[in-house]
Amino acid sequence: MKAAFGTVIYKQARGFLDELMACVENQTDKDFDVLIVNDNYEKQELDELNLQADMLVDLQPQHVSIAQTRIEMIRAAKHAGYDLLIVSDADDTFAPTRVEEYKKAYEMDKSYAFYYNDLVTDEGKTVLEKMPETVTSAKAISQSNFIGMSIAAINLNMIDDEFIDSLSEGDCPVFDWYFYTRMLMDIGPGKLVGNAATIYRIHENNQVGTTHDVDQEYRVKLTHYENLAKRYPYFKHLYEDLKNLDITKIDTSQSHNGYWWSNIIMEDSYEI
Repeated sequence: MKAAFGTVIYKQARGFLDELMACVENQTDKDFDVLIVNDNYEKQELDELNLQADMLVDLQPQHVSIAQTRIEMIRAAKHAGYDLLIVSDADDTFAPTRVEEYKKAYEMDKSYAFYYNDLVTDEGKTVLEKMPETVTSAKAISQSNFIGMSIAAINLNMIDDEFIDSLSEGDCPVFDWYFYTRMLMDIGPGKLVGNAATIYRIHENNQVGTTHDVDQEYRVKLTHYENLAKRYPYFKHLYEDLKNLDITKIDTSQSHNGYWWSNIIMEDSYEI
């Protein structure tokens, strides 16, 4: 099998880059390639980084969206013939056994469209609680989410160019949520992989989905559901229900499950 580690680098995360690359270098399984997508480093700045990459996709100075950087990473990995793309955000690190465990999971069962792992803080505290062993339906992440690019790997043999091209429909700040929803709706299930935890950096940009900002969550979900409503009646149903919801009655003091975007949970008997 051919495996690649992929990430998108950008100047705002420069302070985390050295630790990420050291983490990649220290993996117990060394048999994988490194795919780096450059978002906004200029050529001289990129040269000064002296990155050890097997494939570099340079999007500067195209100024593409956050979503498009990830789409181009997936496209490049697919066209290069990789079987498995293991992804991390540029401001995270992960367990030294992550590549090894993902490759084992893939070899054991290649029928999964994607694989995902736990998310912990620097102190080892779990960020997303009670993650299921498998996820087989988009309904599991329709109103809250526990799967993101930085804690997952993509089975590239399960997707084609037509699917990758169609992902531009979900060009929004929560592209990860859109992507894995599409994978579950159109491609196949996902599986939890142990001993592969991602270490989550606690800073403002990384907490937007796990705060109690109901107004922000409402705006994000409206966009998310509207994008998916173009293809799926189930999400059109959620979109219409959300538009009619009085969010002033949402009680954010209740127990929070740790998932992203989990304050607004609506009753939902509609079949997916």
